[in-house]
Amino acid sequence: MTSIAHGLRVAILSTTAYSSPPLSYGGEVFAWHLARGLCELGATATLFGAPGSLPPHPEGCRCRLKYIPGTYSESNYAREWLLPEWHYQDIMAHDFVLSYSLNQPVPEWAGWYGPPEDQRKTVTILNGVVGTVPRCGPYNVVVGSQKWKELSIYGRSQFMGTQFESVYGASIPPIPEEAILGVVPFATDVVNFYTPGDVKEDYFCFVGRLTAYKGLSIALQLAAAKKLHLKIVPGLGHRSHQEELEGYRPEIEQAVSQGAKVEVVIIPQNSQHHILKREVYRRARGLFAPSLSHEPFGLVLIEALSCGTPVICSRLGAFPEIIKNGETGFLCRTKAEYLEAIDRVGDLPAGAPRGDAEARWHYVRAAQDYIKLLEK
Repeated sequence: MTSIAHGLRVAILSTTAYSSPPLSYGGEVFAWHLARGLCELGATATLFGAPGSLPPHPEGCRCRLKYIPGTYSESNYAREWLLPEWHYQDIMAHDFVLSYSLNQPVPEWAGWYGPPEDQRKTVTILNGVVGTVPRCGPYNVVVGSQKWKELSIYGRSQFMGTQFESVYGASIPPIPEEAILGVVPFATDVVNFYTPGDVKEDYFCFVGRLTAYKGLSIALQLAAAKKLHLKIVPGLGHRSHQEELEGYRPEIEQAVSQGAKVEVVIIPQNSQHHILKREVYRRARGLFAPSLSHEPFGLVLIEALSCGTPVICSRLGAFPEIIKNGETGFLCRTKAEYLEAIDRVGDLPAGAPRGDAEARWHYVRAAQDYIKLLEK
C-alpha cells in the first residue's frame, strides 16, 4: 500500500461503553478498522479503546493501543471523564484526533479549555443521528452518509415522519453546515474477513438489535407469507436486548404456525462472535433489513454484501446510498414490493454484491477519505 500518509500521527478515540472492536454488534468496529487503514497508508495511528479492545495490527507496526476506562455495554459518565485526566497530553501530541462519538470528554476539554490548535485538530465522527450536539466550538464533524448530513443540518431525528416519531421525537438540535467537514461512509474488512463462502443454503437472515424500529416484525411477516426459513441473529450487547428478544416470542410463534421456519441463532459474545455471524451471512440467500427509521448507515448491509449476500431492505435513511436497487439487492416500500423482491433475489447479477463491496466498502477506502479531509 502506498504510504500516502507517511509521518501523519492520528489518535482515534473509541467509546468507553464497548471494546473496539465490540464483542457483538456495534459501530466501534469502524474505529478499529479506521486505525488499521490509516496505519496501512503510512500513518502512525493510536487507538484509545475500552478494556477488551484489540491492537489494530500485530505487534511491531506503527499502530498502538491504549486502554481507556470503560464498562462494557454500560455508559458510566464518571469513568468517561477519566480519559482526559489520563491521556489528554498524549492524545493532543498527535497531528489529528478522530473522536468516534459525539460527547467525548476529550473534545469537550479541547473546546472549553484547550488552545485553538487543540480545537482545530479535533474531529468528531458522529456515530448516529443523536439528540445532542457538541457543546462548544469551533468543532469539526464527519458523518457517514448524505442522509445523515441532511438530518443533522436540519435538526431532524432518524424517526422523523415515521410511526416512531411520537416515541423518540422528530427533532434534534441542528449542527451548522459549516461544522460538517464531509461525508465518509463507514467500511469493513472486505479482503481478509467478510468474504464469500462456498455454499448457499435456503434461508434468509435478520441480523442486529431487536428494537422495534429495526423491523423484525416485518421480516417475520414475510417469512410467514412465503413460508421461509428465517435465521434471526440478535444483537445482545446489553441486558435490555434480551428482554426485547423475549418480547418477540409471540410473533415468532405466530409466524411458525403460519408455515415459517424461524431459528434464533444466539452467538456468544466472545472471540468467535464475528466469525459465526460471518457464516450466517455467507450461507444466506439474502439479508432482510426492513428498518422503519431513517438509519444513518447500515454496517450489517455492507457486511452481508461483502459475503456475497444480497440485501432486501427499506428505502429509508442511508440504505439507498448503500444498495443498488435491482443489482446488489432491493429497496422496498410496501409488503408487495418485499414479497416480489424475495421471488427475484435469485435473478440478481451473480457476484454483484461482492463486487460492489470490494469497490466501495473496504476500510482502506475510508482511511483514504479521512486523509483527504484532514489535509484540506
